[in-house]
Amino acid sequence: MAFVVELVFRGNETDRLSFGEAHRAYWKRMAARGILLGGGPWRDGTGEFLVCEAPDRRTLLRVLYADPYAQAQVIGELRVREWNAVMGHVVLAGLERSTGGAGTHERIRGGAPAPVAPLAPPAPAAPSAREELTAHERRIATMMLDGLTNKQIAESFTVSTRAVELHITRIYRKLDIRRRAQLAAAIDRFEAALAC
Repeated sequence: MAFVVELVFRGNETDRLSFGEAHRAYWKRMAARGILLGGGPWRDGTGEFLVCEAPDRRTLLRVLYADPYAQAQVIGELRVREWNAVMGHVVLAGLERSTGGAGTHERIRGGAPAPVAPLAPPAPAAPSAREELTAHERRIATMMLDGLTNKQIAESFTVSTRAVELHITRIYRKLDIRRRAQLAAAIDRFEAALAC
């Protein structure tokens, strides 16, 4: 399930600078785990916008509350909205962008939220690298398996063909393949690894 998160900071910039490095390192780890899909700071520096993927709202809130900024009470307001990914997508690299629909949301105001148990450490990597694919890369791989050309994929996302080519290059690298014809076999290996 995809979510859009708005973090509104409180306090002065010195408070954010004190925990900034830990905050950035935390979200890099979340990106590596496939939880953070994209986002960044607001232009005026008073908050951040994040696009995240999590199995449910509770899991996402646990991730958000473990953020060093949340622990240090730097976040004054937190908005979480379920995102209807059918209407759009966001790519971390900033190569393309379109709008997404918003669903339900919740707000948490004031001090730090009640302590939440930390997330369990990430599970060991599966034999296949396909788990490393982002949700957007999985959508592109599915479209490739359905026989769409790079141009057709680009048109469906309203982006350039070059942006799609860059994603396909990343997909090939992650799956350790070199050609489109090898994609189905790589997916089959992944499915077989999961069944074990």
